[in-house]
Amino acid sequence: MGRGRYRRVSRGGAAVALVLAVGLPLSACGPIVKLAGQPSPVANVSTVPPTTTTPPPTTTPPPPPPVPTVDFTPAVHAAIAAVGDGELSLAIYDRDGDTMVVSYRSDVRYYTESVVKLLIGLDRLDRGGSASTVAEMLSRSDDGTATKLWDIDGGTSIVTRMAAKIGLHDTTPPRNPGEWGDTSTTADDLVRIYQYILGEAPASERNVVLAALHNATNLGADGTDQYFGIPYAVGHSLPWAVKQGWACCEPGWVLNTTGLIGPDYRYIVIALTTHDTGGGSGVRATDSAELTKAVGALLPDLRK
Repeated sequence: MGRGRYRRVSRGGAAVALVLAVGLPLSACGPIVKLAGQPSPVANVSTVPPTTTTPPPTTTPPPPPPVPTVDFTPAVHAAIAAVGDGELSLAIYDRDGDTMVVSYRSDVRYYTESVVKLLIGLDRLDRGGSASTVAEMLSRSDDGTATKLWDIDGGTSIVTRMAAKIGLHDTTPPRNPGEWGDTSTTADDLVRIYQYILGEAPASERNVVLAALHNATNLGADGTDQYFGIPYAVGHSLPWAVKQGWACCEPGWVLNTTGLIGPDYRYIVIALTTHDTGGGSGVRATDSAELTKAVGALLPDLRK
């Protein structure tokens, strides 16, 4: 994301409800997943014996077959291994089953970086702002537009306002009011933001946001390749829509890939990472490749 200070050289911008009841072998892991009727009257005529009619047997249609339960445990282990020296949090929500199917360290806070632009954009649309401006900010992860809207609409109050409206429990504004990328959040809260966009936001706002995320550009406005994680892992094999985030140096890179995968955007997928390998574009490329590999490890289960 291209503003100012070096530690923010660039910004841009799942128990195991894991359907797992087993813990992952890391001390850092978060909570794992969690006929009766009245007979018809018969004429009482003495010369005609009363007749009874046996009702036809009733049948109850068989219940629909259960939705297959996918065990994401091996895939999550593979994703953790792929990140190597970095810290990873995952959350995957299955909209068809209305359940969180992956929750690994999903309550750990990370800087949003440009993922906060989702809140900036929704707040601006709430205020009747330009749909094209919001779409451009989201699809190209344009920092200049984000800063302008941040300043116009009240800075940190945007985060406070939208967190209350959407029902976010662990999303807080930055300590430095000017550094919108330092807004902190969790994978759980990011799932909630996407649930809001898909199911609760006004249709006009939802359409603007989803179109922009579906049309996310390969290069961000600052020239950064923002297809790490979900886009490069999924490619053309499934529909996807994303909002990415990146920054250096914390002391290494923060890389967030968030969005929707599958027909009708069945899955909400959140993968947040921090890395200890310092700055530099070469290091960032390595860390980005690790995150892409991590998402790729989850992909086979997302196709089932």
